Amino acid sequence: MNTGNSSFEANLFEVLYWFAMIAMSLVLAGITVALFLMGLKMAKTTRKGLGMGCIVFSLAAASLVVMMVNRQFF
Repeated sequence: MNTGNSSFEANLFEVLYWFAMIAMSLVLAGITVALFLMGLKMAKTTRKGLGMGCIVFSLAAASLVVMMVNRQFF
C-alpha cells in the first residue's frame, strides 16, 4: 500500500482493489476446477467428446489464470 500523504479514500480504494483482485482470482480458479471435474465426469459417460472438450478448455483457462496471477501478484 502507498504511504505518505494519501487520502483516506485513496487508501480505501486500494484495499478494495486488492480484495477484488484476490476474490476474482479465487472465483476463476474455483470455476476452472469445477469445469475440469465436470469434464472428468462426462468423459466417463457416453459424452466423451464433451468431457474431453471441458478438460482441454479448463486446462487452457487454468494456464491463463496462472499467467494473470503471476502478472498481478508476483
